[in-house]
Amino acid sequence: MSDPIKLYDFKTSPNCQRVKVVLEEKKLPYEAIPVDLRKKEQKEPGYLALNPYGKVPVIVDGDTVLYESCIINEYLEEKYPDPPLLPEDPSLRARIRILIDYGINHTDSGHQAIRQEMTKAEGERDGDALAAAKALFLQQLRPLERELEGKEYMAGDFSLLDAAHVPRIMRHLQWGILPDPSLPLLHAWYERMKARPSVQAVL
Repeated sequence: MSDPIKLYDFKTSPNCQRVKVVLEEKKLPYEAIPVDLRKKEQKEPGYLALNPYGKVPVIVDGDTVLYESCIINEYLEEKYPDPPLLPEDPSLRARIRILIDYGINHTDSGHQAIRQEMTKAEGERDGDALAAAKALFLQQLRPLERELEGKEYMAGDFSLLDAAHVPRIMRHLQWGILPDPSLPLLHAWYERMKARPSVQAVL
């Protein structure tokens, strides 16, 4: 029997959580190796030898060493295709990749603006800046809301797309930014996601 996959992990990192959801969905045995970002362990020479970007996560699967969460998840899907988390149709697979990119990169300005305020002590937050950041982020989430019309999951069936987005949505629920009445389908989607054992494992 092969050794379990090693996952270099910071427990609250959305990027790590994204990978853990896929590992759990595929029921792949893995060993989580903590990397304390607060102590800058990700910048130590031994870790930089695994990931020159100095970020989490990293996986080691036999002789394969990979970083960048979405690339890791694509690898896991290709090497361990059961259960499948991408459809067979190439156009649908491409659509999923576009929406993963959109949800991670094109909602990031709103996410980071909110994060900048929420990581301050409560009395030090700029209420106007937070309100503006929230309005921007909600606007950025509307394309994902539209994707859920008539669907249980963002691509119909559960896929890498759902795994990609659940950690960020989870963070904004913790911060009180979500749920919002303008995004009812997204909230109902999150409730379905929360019921999945793979998501419960990272909550």
